[in-house]
Amino acid sequence: MDTLEINQTKFTKTFRIGSFDTDFNGRVKLTSICNYLQEIAGMHADALNWGIDKLMQQNLSWVLTRLKVKVIDYPKWTDEITVETWPTGIEGLFGNRDFRILDKHGNTIILASSSWLIINIKSKRPTRPHSIIDGDKYGNAEKVFETPLQKLNTDVPENPTLSIDVHFSDIDINQHVNNVKYIKWIIDSCPIEKLRSGLIDELKVNFLHEAKYSDQLNIYNNCNNNNDRESHFVIRNNKSNVENCRSIIKCITAKTICTQI
Repeated sequence: MDTLEINQTKFTKTFRIGSFDTDFNGRVKLTSICNYLQEIAGMHADALNWGIDKLMQQNLSWVLTRLKVKVIDYPKWTDEITVETWPTGIEGLFGNRDFRILDKHGNTIILASSSWLIINIKSKRPTRPHSIIDGDKYGNAEKVFETPLQKLNTDVPENPTLSIDVHFSDIDINQHVNNVKYIKWIIDSCPIEKLRSGLIDELKVNFLHEAKYSDQLNIYNNCNNNNDRESHFVIRNNKSNVENCRSIIKCITAKTICTQI
């Protein structure tokens, strides 16, 4: 059974990895990891009285803008993991939050950091987080990475690798594509050979512009142009050519290689 622990600075929740959260090797999917992070961030914000339900009473909502995930070791099906999260302060318009995932022995297996905006739902303009959060309270909090999250510079070819139509199941409570869907599409655009032989050990994403129901999106990557550890991705709206997100993924050689698909 999932368990949780709450205090004013840290929120901790235990999960057991289900079969629906694993890939063809029985390891937890990176998208499932990101779902855990999103879920626990929302739960902690609720506990601190600045969750999305509270904000929506003021026509406001949280929007994820930047994310970095570093995987040290992938948990597997039936493994029990503990996810920790805590706010790390405010930088300009951004509210920052970090995460740590531990295995059942207390070893750190995943680290993550995120930046969020508070957006006015009607005007789509950001609201200063200091009006909602006492940022000074969290300014000295532990940070899992030394370097703050930055704007990503990507280099991708002109022709798209994959095209996507936005469907009903892609839309979240903010009435736009959920951030984890972008990560799923990015990974799906990779050649299967790369996914068979490698493990993603680092993910960086900039979420730049929202996508809506029925939008047509193109995904660009340089996976076929290099055998390097690092791959670049861009998602653009097919009609407006507006960038929805950018991503850089780093891979290492997998310990166990799947050859069944």
